[in-house]
Amino acid sequence: MSEEKTTQEERTPADQPETPASVESALSESSERSEASEPTASAEAAASAEPAPPKRELPPPPVLSGLIGRKLGMTHIFDSEGRMVPVTVLEVGPCFVVQVRMPNRDGYAAAQIGFERIARRKVNKPLMGIFKKAGLDQPLRHLKEFRVLEGQAAPGQEIRPEHVFKEGEVVRVTGISKGKGFAGVVKRYGFAGGPMTHGSMTHRRPLSSGATGPQRVFKNKPMPGRMGGERVTIRGLTIVRIEPERGLMLIKGAIPGGRGSIVYVQKQLSSGA
Repeated sequence: MSEEKTTQEERTPADQPETPASVESALSESSERSEASEPTASAEAAASAEPAPPKRELPPPPVLSGLIGRKLGMTHIFDSEGRMVPVTVLEVGPCFVVQVRMPNRDGYAAAQIGFERIARRKVNKPLMGIFKKAGLDQPLRHLKEFRVLEGQAAPGQEIRPEHVFKEGEVVRVTGISKGKGFAGVVKRYGFAGGPMTHGSMTHRRPLSSGATGPQRVFKNKPMPGRMGGERVTIRGLTIVRIEPERGLMLIKGAIPGGRGSIVYVQKQLSSGA
């Protein structure tokens, strides 16, 4: 009795007999049979749901005359020769083709593209129908048309900056300049101003507003007024770098608008374009 008791006390949990492999296989088979015999709710829902429509095969992205972007700010980089280059950082795209203009139907070839996703509740039903027809699940905030230079445009295509532009290309950028409020002629037009000493009482005033014969002020007369907040296009800007993985484009020089403003980057096809 004492020896049998000691052997039972000395037996550890590790010395307990393990479950035979045949038992484990039987348990696993029974669980598999139960899962197969009782389908889950998700499986029933998937079986009852209609099959998803196949995705349309879209042609390669076309080359447009421009894209929509957002100004992020300014910084500087160094070129291969160690010279500092001031650049403006733009987030260009991804843009999506919303509608296509045909020459036989509309009289010209262009593509309407959209930029920056927006919540569905902020879009009315007619515009939402246009996005749905283009195969876009999420509506877009900013829309603009650009000419199709090469390739075939189709609704739903995703267009990135590397599809349209290349490094070293000369472009023109259009944006809304910063609003500066009401300003005088010295700040607004660069007037020299009057003398500041010797008893002068006219320092920054425009003085005469023109001839007295017509009894009116001519149009385009430089006078104090609201400054800035206008549509401005800067030509002759060079693309220094394109970062496709982040959708960024670095352009040499300054671009109109403040941080976060929308800009339109377009190819400068000719000197007058």
